[in-house]
Amino acid sequence: MPPHAIVGCIANPMAGKDIRRLVAYGSRIDNQEKVNIVRRILLGLDSAGVDEVLLMPDTYHIGLKALEGIHRPLRLRTQLLDMHVRGDADDSLQATRRMREAGARCLIVLGGDGTHRVVAKASADLPLVAVSTGTNNVFPQMIEGTVAGLAAGVYARHGQQLDGVIRPTKRMEILCNGELRDIALVDVAVSGQQFVGARALWDVSGIQELFITQGTPANIGFSSIAGWGCPVTPQDRQAVHLILGDDGRLVRAPIAPGLIVPVGIKAQRLIQPGERVPIGRVPAILALDGEREVLVRAGERWDVMLTWHGPKVLDVARMLDEAQRQDLHREWGREP
Repeated sequence: MPPHAIVGCIANPMAGKDIRRLVAYGSRIDNQEKVNIVRRILLGLDSAGVDEVLLMPDTYHIGLKALEGIHRPLRLRTQLLDMHVRGDADDSLQATRRMREAGARCLIVLGGDGTHRVVAKASADLPLVAVSTGTNNVFPQMIEGTVAGLAAGVYARHGQQLDGVIRPTKRMEILCNGELRDIALVDVAVSGQQFVGARALWDVSGIQELFITQGTPANIGFSSIAGWGCPVTPQDRQAVHLILGDDGRLVRAPIAPGLIVPVGIKAQRLIQPGERVPIGRVPAILALDGEREVLVRAGERWDVMLTWHGPKVLDVARMLDEAQRQDLHREWGREP
């Protein structure tokens, strides 16, 4: 008998609503579309035979509205977490902790790089199905909700007999005087503009340094600067450190949807896992995965270190290929 199959679902209602939608030309996945995606996720999970789904409560009631629109009985049980909703990143953090403690086998996360960074702080070894609904998305991917639900459901029921379907990921660890203060999954931007203003950082002219775990020419956001100057893939062992400046080698990079700008790269180097690189500019603001998060004060030592302690990610395509190969799909579509 497969183990009791529990899956958590975290849908961030604030993903994709930052200032980069105003200064660039990005499309918008509104909360009603997130309701539709979660509805399809639930149907996929039900078809795969999941026993229980834990839903994060939120200010838009995405999970409840998704359930209300399903006009047939579900075999799976749904539970809305009993937690205080603040309407900020703490909701995703608390929901991740509670879902892990409740025995979830994996989490489906709807959001951008920033949402997944928050979830990664508490997910430990719990695999994520990373569904893109944010602004500049490098870490999560565009995955149809039905497919995301099927993949998460099969893993929750049969994960012990499936090999090679979980991918490790990198992360940048932000250290102050040797102690871990925060993390980034994709990029750390060092800006001399200390006025916080809008949390999302989009103006590259004020950025002096970039630390990037993955950046290819197909990326959008600050990671695309590495993509066009010193590419590094998610599978590469290293990360890249860039020093920016107007007198550097010029590349043109899409730092936001429709916003392609010239960027000067004065210096570049690869960072090895475990290597600590000091932040060269103090004082400064650190933007983690595109959002201003950390104030670097004079008199403190700040370092950035690459590790492979990022969240585990479910490889959806490989997961479903393996399910087909092992005939695990034969039970799908059973009537409740």
